[in-house]
Amino acid sequence: MNRRKFLGNSALLSVPIMLTGIPVFAEDGMLSPFLHALATSNASCGKVLVIIQMNGGNDGLNMIIPIDQYTNLTAARPDVILPQASLAATTLTPTTALHPSMTGIKNMFVDGKINIVQGVTYPNPNFSHFFAQNIWFSGTTNPSATTGWVGRQLETTFPNYPTGFPNATNPDPMSIQIGGSLPLSLLGTDVNFGYNAPNPTSLINVASNIQDPAPISDYGTELTFMRQMRDQSNVYASKISTAYNAQNTLSTMYPTTSNNLAAQLKVVARLIGGGLTTPVYIVNQSDAGYDTHENQVVPSDHTTGNHATNLSKLSVAIAAFQNDITLMGKSNKVTGMTFSEFGRRVISNASDGTDHGSGAPIIFFGDAVQSGIIGTSPIIPAVTNGNTQVPMQYDFRQLYSTLMQKWMCMTAAETQAILGGTFNTIGIFNAAVLPITGTELLARWENDYAVLDFEVFENDSYDRFIVERSTNGTNFLTVITKPNVSSNSKERYTFKDNRINASEVYYRIKAISKQGELSYSKVAILKNITKQGLSVYPNPVTNYTINIEFFTAVNEDVTITIIGTLGEKLYYNQVNPRGNRVFTFKVPQHFDVRTLYILNIRYAGNVVNEKIIFE
Repeated sequence: MNRRKFLGNSALLSVPIMLTGIPVFAEDGMLSPFLHALATSNASCGKVLVIIQMNGGNDGLNMIIPIDQYTNLTAARPDVILPQASLAATTLTPTTALHPSMTGIKNMFVDGKINIVQGVTYPNPNFSHFFAQNIWFSGTTNPSATTGWVGRQLETTFPNYPTGFPNATNPDPMSIQIGGSLPLSLLGTDVNFGYNAPNPTSLINVASNIQDPAPISDYGTELTFMRQMRDQSNVYASKISTAYNAQNTLSTMYPTTSNNLAAQLKVVARLIGGGLTTPVYIVNQSDAGYDTHENQVVPSDHTTGNHATNLSKLSVAIAAFQNDITLMGKSNKVTGMTFSEFGRRVISNASDGTDHGSGAPIIFFGDAVQSGIIGTSPIIPAVTNGNTQVPMQYDFRQLYSTLMQKWMCMTAAETQAILGGTFNTIGIFNAAVLPITGTELLARWENDYAVLDFEVFENDSYDRFIVERSTNGTNFLTVITKPNVSSNSKERYTFKDNRINASEVYYRIKAISKQGELSYSKVAILKNITKQGLSVYPNPVTNYTINIEFFTAVNEDVTITIIGTLGEKLYYNQVNPRGNRVFTFKVPQHFDVRTLYILNIRYAGNVVNEKIIFE
């Protein structure tokens, strides 16, 4: 039984901390791929991302109304169309208006704190709520994916978790979810690193600190693991409570009427204001249902109804949250986004509602966004039917790629590895707010050396660079000091360090400016997995030629397979090195460049998987 299945069948999975009656889940590794990057980048740039899930499939045409398509839109959806006169107060541009209930978002747009991306979906969209949410949460168009876009990196970067967590480098939860159950986006391959008790009885032993010896079995191993997670949960509970109590709510814009989303965001604001370093928060608009097959509007007044109520609560909550973190002095570090698993069809149905559809707009908010609308109004044909959909303008993975690279301080290579491919970034963020500065570090093994490539932006402002190395990620020693001998504004440096005998080797660059100020690159980690007994180079692969170097001579057959991100086998070969330590082979030139593949190598009972890309 693997750890994921064990925890999935356990009574103790994710114990919520209750803040003002709202369950708060502390989830340390649930965002694996994104999250080591988020955790390490958080130390260097301290950014926060707040994700708002609009459950059910939001009708984007009723939220962001294409005024320039109004005639055809009226013909397509007469039973839900908003009166044109009602859109005057919330018109954003000559071609676009907000739902009239979203005055808070309109005011933020005027203040330059809203960016709207039109027509967001993916090729061949899935209209099942379950599978569509899986797709958005996983960052892949595979509906059966079992790991999340914010969850695939920590488990490889921190394979020993939960041992040694929290620590000085990562003292706070990697992410926090307010309300709901753990979404797929936060899951890694084996664990979600969260904790949960579905009923009070499950907590009796925890509360009483009763702990029987774990049996010597697979079950006992997993029970021990789970107990470690429980112990850490107590630490996180204390830190979350301390941060929450350290900051009072400052905004007077929060509603006094029932608004579950606003209540959740109020908690998030207090945690951010109280000094918690958690980089990702996920909240759910759980008191609203966007699956509006019926009663989306009131027939006598299309500006009212279930959808109007939902959008009003969304708008009020976001506006109050933004005001709160601004008053706390934290707004320059926080960006938020909305998403729903899919949009709705262009036509209305016979029940004053709309059915599952494809493309929909996404709202980004915060001080750092480039205010405006990306994309054009969706084209509404004069004649529509049940198959007429809002066309795709942007793949949702472009939004993720933009968030990772332009907000969360991740590199293009890290982003590519997480999303399983290259997706162009778009202009969501204000370049003036996010200058390209600092040092970007990449590390790789090359035979007996660790090769460090670091690119320095605003290089002409630095005096020297110190390469530092650690075997525990906390205590760093100087390896070499490299003076800046270039006056270029952007410069790339390379350094080779002898391979050392440690299971993990951490590198970082300490940059010292001409004024004596210090700054650090993100930490790069190289793993020495001695049991695999081989190395693969170069990586990225050049000229479609791959070298496999075995640490000892191999005389038996070696099976080589290259696997795509969806599990498809794209290359197969079987060779016998006949005592040679180095084997070189060339693959067909049908592999895409800058796309992640898995190189699977099997020999003498060993199985080795290496991530490779081609350039």
